[in-house]
Amino acid sequence: MPCNLNFNQCNSFINFPTPIYNCRCRLIALLNASTTTVINPTTVLSNVSFVATAQTILPQGNIVSTLNSNFTGAITVDSAGNITLPTGRYLITTTINGVIPTNATAEFALYQNGAEVSASRMQTSGTAGTSFSASMNNVVTVAGVFETFAIKNVNSVNQSINNASIFVQRVL
Repeated sequence: MPCNLNFNQCNSFINFPTPIYNCRCRLIALLNASTTTVINPTTVLSNVSFVATAQTILPQGNIVSTLNSNFTGAITVDSAGNITLPTGRYLITTTINGVIPTNATAEFALYQNGAEVSASRMQTSGTAGTSFSASMNNVVTVAGVFETFAIKNVNSVNQSINNASIFVQRVL
């Protein structure tokens, strides 16, 4: 079990994203009372990236992306842009480059199992026909065995994008 030996008590507590257990008092004899040794927690790399090329997205339509890299094998995407994640906690980072639509607002949101993720809406306004670049970051928890995620156009008009990237990182 990983230990943080910079404290003088025998407590354990949660540090994001992985717990660090304080075991100084149990290991003091072994380490000869050292207070400068820190043993970092074990991390499991689980990163995947997706890319989307130029496309027009209907209202409530998904950004259709393809798998760019996959370090885990358990994270997938289908032809409709639905990303499937296994149980865990993830940071999802999305960057979208496109053209402001006719109603002067580009608007996207992250959806989990068909429902909009709270506080995930990204909106940018400007002159119709001008370019925009926007990004959003969301931390989500997958409680089921597998859950589906998608980045949707939540605007009332079609949205043209030049490209987009989606990066998913497991944060335990």
